[in-house]
Amino acid sequence: MSEENPRPRVVFDCMVYLQATVNESGPAAALLRLVDNDEIALFVSREVLEEVREVLSRPKIRQRNPAIMDERVDALLSRIAEKATLLDDVRQHFTYARDPKDEKYINLAIEVAAAYLVSRDNDLLDLMTGDTDECKDFRRRVSSLKVIEPVEFLRTVRPRESREPTNEGHD
Repeated sequence: MSEENPRPRVVFDCMVYLQATVNESGPAAALLRLVDNDEIALFVSREVLEEVREVLSRPKIRQRNPAIMDERVDALLSRIAEKATLLDDVRQHFTYARDPKDEKYINLAIEVAAAYLVSRDNDLLDLMTGDTDECKDFRRRVSSLKVIEPVEFLRTVRPRESREPTNEGHD
């Protein structure tokens, strides 16, 4: 992409990686193809990668999704390492009492000045529309960051004529 039209800076939450691993034809997998094709700039942190590995290694997750095997998880993490920008340390920019486990994604997105945090997590999505003081403070302090669902992100970033089928809602 040209300098006049830089790639959008993006952070994915852990569930995007899980869903992409489970369903290679779903919206989450389409997001990873955007990364592979250098259409977006993906950012990750060590803490995010550790959570992805841990979640994809859980016996309960593997039992429900037999396609998730060590080889597939290793391939995913290698793919991310090759294409994403890794931050070793991310400062604490925002405290999220509603779900402190989500802070790693919010703070990473703020740290790298991401345009998008892609998630299906209602705790994160509510930051955009919630009426709590915490949500209002987030929007006031980080007005340039949009927390968005995968399908909506695909519609936003890719012109309709070039978008791959996404099996919307069937991740």
